[in-house]
Amino acid sequence: MSKYFVNFVAAMCGVMCLGSCAQEVFNEEMSESATSLTVRTRSEDGQGAEVKYPVRLYVFDSGDVCKAVQTIEDATGSLTARLPVGAYSVYALGGADESRYVLPTQENASKSSVIALQSGQGHGDLMAGQSSVTLSEDGSNSLTIGLERKVMLIKSVTIKDVPVEAGNVSVKISKIYQSMLLNGEYQGENGECTIALTKQDDGTTWKTTSETNYQLPSVGKPTITVTIDNDSYSNTCSQELPANHKVSIEGTYKAATPTTPTDVALTGTVTGATWGEDKPVTFDFGPDDTGATTPPANLPEVGSIYNGCYVLSVSGNQATLLSAKEEDKIITSGANENTIKTTIDEKLSNWTIEGISSEWRLPTKFEMDLIYEARNTLGIGGGKTFIFVDSQAIKGYRINKEGYEILATPLISSFLRPVTTITIQ
Repeated sequence: MSKYFVNFVAAMCGVMCLGSCAQEVFNEEMSESATSLTVRTRSEDGQGAEVKYPVRLYVFDSGDVCKAVQTIEDATGSLTARLPVGAYSVYALGGADESRYVLPTQENASKSSVIALQSGQGHGDLMAGQSSVTLSEDGSNSLTIGLERKVMLIKSVTIKDVPVEAGNVSVKISKIYQSMLLNGEYQGENGECTIALTKQDDGTTWKTTSETNYQLPSVGKPTITVTIDNDSYSNTCSQELPANHKVSIEGTYKAATPTTPTDVALTGTVTGATWGEDKPVTFDFGPDDTGATTPPANLPEVGSIYNGCYVLSVSGNQATLLSAKEEDKIITSGANENTIKTTIDEKLSNWTIEGISSEWRLPTKFEMDLIYEARNTLGIGGGKTFIFVDSQAIKGYRINKEGYEILATPLISSFLRPVTTITIQ
């Protein structure tokens, strides 16, 4: 997944020469040895992938007290905050427009502050990122934050072969997350969005397209409900609808026959991971879905072994595999978030399984739940902890004799056992 970046440079106060658009915040009871934290924005990707402005920045000290809040309005802006020497966590929100969102102030900000929508507003192209920096009195420090898109885009919804006499058609997606926190995690699992469609010239096709219908991602595999006048048809999507993807949904109304009930069969694509990349994933549903994609004959089944790896899930012509090997004790005592991430990224970049060429990554919470369900088949005993990623944060998933628990950070003894998704033609 491509990321968008905010560059942070910390230097001795007075050493850094700033442009006219720099802003400076002076905190109370500053010591003479205060350092200057300078914040500028840039994009890592030169192919049109840009940080979404305005960017709202929150700086927390080691006691989780918010010491500075500022907004960078565009790519020409920068920020400078004088801060005492010490360790800080910096949180960034991209696309954080105050006309759209209720944003926390310095006085009430916490890492779990809710980024709520203003009354009557919908989500924009919302991004978030976090990293840490230690400011020293006699040194120069630099920090890079990766901003990740936290919303999906419902790009198009089309329902075909609708009876000509129909007066209204809509599509509802549920459940989706209800809100996001400052730390990039999601909150509330009972959200939904309803999309009204417009009748097309042929009289039987109802459609809507949008480049601004942003929504928070789904909670697991969502339910998609098509309502035609007073009749509704619901199907469970075969996969999650994640953030940073464009979603297209297409359905076909099927009238009742002597052997089948009236139904709406749906197909769709999730395109991503970066806006515009061509990486389709297909999900099909409906008990009589003649338009469904036929899986390849050699597609492995869930629970089978493929090139030595366990098949966790299958969707369309794609299969998610759990690595046949694992490695523990890759995290050293006292390692901070940046060190842990750097270590894991290096391990994953060099991870190889013969016969599999796709990239390896940390499993998600959903995929860890699949691993937990298959723990007996996989021979995973109680007390074993795996490293996984949840809302950008690297955490530990400890499998006990009865149930499991989520650890805020992985243990030194945690196991790295990545997953990968392959496409079979």
